[in-house]
Amino acid sequence: MILRCRLCHAAVAAFDPAGLTPTPDSSAFGPLAPGFPPPFAPDAPWEAVRCPHCRHHPQGYDPAGQDSLATDAGEVPLPRATDADAKRKTAKRGN
Repeated sequence: MILRCRLCHAAVAAFDPAGLTPTPDSSAFGPLAPGFPPPFAPDAPWEAVRCPHCRHHPQGYDPAGQDSLATDAGEVPLPRATDADAKRKTAKRGN
């Protein structure tokens, strides 16, 4: 899947939605094509990544868009941190 910048609509990076975490980091995103460098520094936190075209955060700055990513296939929701926590809290315990 292709990550698109919400501000300039450029194709920024390739990624697998199954590999996303609630707070993604730059290592989840690879180059658009083989042989090209990754679009973000490998150790950069998500808050520090910038679109290589417009230099803004690819997720945009609108709080309404902070829980999803713009892609070539439309909006993709980020996994919620509470999903895993809820499963742990509701798991039945043995006697």
